Amino acid sequence: GQTATHPDIATSLNNLGGVWRHLGDYRKAISYHEQALQMRYSIYGDTAVHPLIATSLNNLGVTWSKLGDHRKAASNYEQALKMHRSIYGQTKAHSHIAGSLNNL
Repeated sequence: GQTATHPDIATSLNNLGGVWRHLGDYRKAISYHEQALQMRYSIYGDTAVHPLIATSLNNLGVTWSKLGDHRKAASNYEQALKMHRSIYGQTKAHSHIAGSLNNL
């Protein structure tokens, strides 16, 4: 149903956000990415550290950057970086950490 919460639904919302971003409708993309993020927090917990939550934060950062709101983009990138470092280690080389640093 419309109120169902499931990891696959969150992934679909995330994917729709990506498609709308690539089509240039950044506001619609933000909406889908925010829905994906909220669903992932609902699934994994509001204080959870999870790779898919970090992915949603990163995708929001990319989209805010496309809209020219670099403060919101940086905030999302920094949250994603912090989460990636918590997951993979503060000093370990990992492609997700490198991606977050590159985005900043």
